[in-house]
Amino acid sequence: MIGPDRLWPVASLGPIARARTLGASIPGAAWAEGILDAPYATTWPWIADLEESVPRFDSQVRKVRVLERSTRDGAPRLRITASTFGVAVPFDVRLENGFCLMQARARIYLVVMAAEPHDAGARTRFFHLEAVPLPGTRLLHNHLQRVVDADFANLARLASQGF
Repeated sequence: MIGPDRLWPVASLGPIARARTLGASIPGAAWAEGILDAPYATTWPWIADLEESVPRFDSQVRKVRVLERSTRDGAPRLRITASTFGVAVPFDVRLENGFCLMQARARIYLVVMAAEPHDAGARTRFFHLEAVPLPGTRLLHNHLQRVVDADFANLARLASQGF
């Protein structure tokens, strides 16, 4: 028996393990993971600047606009719009060091980005996921996989060029 002076052990997952777990739990989710040739200390701050980074590596997003910033549960929260194909889609964002969860209103779309230092921080392990977490959307998987693969390739190219 554990007494009041002893604490229960705490188990936690790193950013990429959290992202993989989310991906495995959503039917039809598409993701890519790999090593970017850029230091983590440069990569994650650039990724976290969603207004700058997302339109540069995501070929389907023309513009990201931050509407509101706040902090809840110790993590920065953003309300943003991502303009794609002429439509501004609102997202709620939870942004942590190495982890970004973007959920569109009414849960119609989900984006997860996660990063961890690799090679002692000289490079970055990056994970990118996109999903339509609604019933009957598993058929979109092949399309989403092509989108995610293209995003990852763009990001890898930008990382190798120093963003």
